[in-house]
Amino acid sequence: MNKLLIGIAALAVVAGTTLEADAQGRGNGHRGNHGKEYAKKYHKHAKAFHKQEKAYWKHAEKRDREYRKYYEERDREYRKYAKQHKYRYRDHDDWYYGERFHHHSEYVYFPKYRTYYDPYRRGYVYRRNNAWVFAQTMPSFMVGLNIGALNVQFMANMPL
Repeated sequence: MNKLLIGIAALAVVAGTTLEADAQGRGNGHRGNHGKEYAKKYHKHAKAFHKQEKAYWKHAEKRDREYRKYYEERDREYRKYAKQHKYRYRDHDDWYYGERFHHHSEYVYFPKYRTYYDPYRRGYVYRRNNAWVFAQTMPSFMVGLNIGALNVQFMANMPL
């Protein structure tokens, strides 16, 4: 008799839960038009998003080509200037051409070492004896470090 009462109570709980789920629209296969409308709306927004994304990347490629052209021209002019003034042409350090720094033309700041890399003068600015010093060679306390793994910040200008 107890088993029968427990079975009936369990059946009532399952039936009540199923009816409640159907009433709230969460039952299996009872979405009606709501699911179809949602799918249409989703696909419409997804299509618009992909169109915007495609336009963005097309613009980004054009911008990258323009940047590349600008920096190639700037480099040619610098080489010409260096030759006219009998300066030795100095290129960036090897780490600067890594994937992480390649598209940046800003100053590179190494917060742990309180040092800036100036891509325009192609050198380093750091503090020594309470004064800011510029050197074309890497400071001795940074030699041998894996620059690609260091925490860096790109800055529009040096706050010196």
